[in-house]
Amino acid sequence: MAITESRDASETTTEKGIGLARGPALIAGTILLAAGLYFLYRAHYFPPRSSFPNGAAPVDTKVFGIFGANGWTGMLTAVAGGLLLFGAAQHLLAKAMSLIVGVALGAAAIIALISGNVLGLAAANGWTELAWGVVAVILLLNSLVPRPRRTVADREPAYAEDTLDDREPRHADGPTAESRGDELPYVDHAAGERENSHTGDPAANGDARDAEHSGRVAE
Repeated sequence: MAITESRDASETTTEKGIGLARGPALIAGTILLAAGLYFLYRAHYFPPRSSFPNGAAPVDTKVFGIFGANGWTGMLTAVAGGLLLFGAAQHLLAKAMSLIVGVALGAAAIIALISGNVLGLAAANGWTELAWGVVAVILLLNSLVPRPRRTVADREPAYAEDTLDDREPRHADGPTAESRGDELPYVDHAAGERENSHTGDPAANGDARDAEHSGRVAE
């Protein structure tokens, strides 16, 4: 009787999902870069470096009528946007750049709120400080966004192995006793010859008896 064995193997793999931090970094970077370049286009005054860190940095112009800025304000905003766009290529890089830019803009907003400008270089009013602060909070939250993962089960189709009959040696006339490991019966060939001598030709039997009798007399 043929016995078939089967095996069902299954494995699981973990796949990475899309980088959720890349979207906010891309959007915020585009807005900051465009705003910074526009600030540079509208505000042309750069306070001298000698005013760092406690000098005066007056507002050169108000962009869109509300955001106070000068040349260094536009430079800081544009550089922040460029770093975010650079980091938007990968998830981990987007989180790192979001953390760096978020800390920088948050610190700039706090310093401007306290001293009226950023280290005597970048000018800012209340609306500029608010915009920097909002962007900083969004970026710091974006740096904490995890990357989604999912577990996928890879199932292999069940397959039948060789049957037990295929593993045994085959013979033309079927399996023999030796292939099965059975013991062969003992055959006494001498007893068979003696039996044939008694059941054979009567004349031959008589000659054998005469030869046996002669041998005894000789002894």
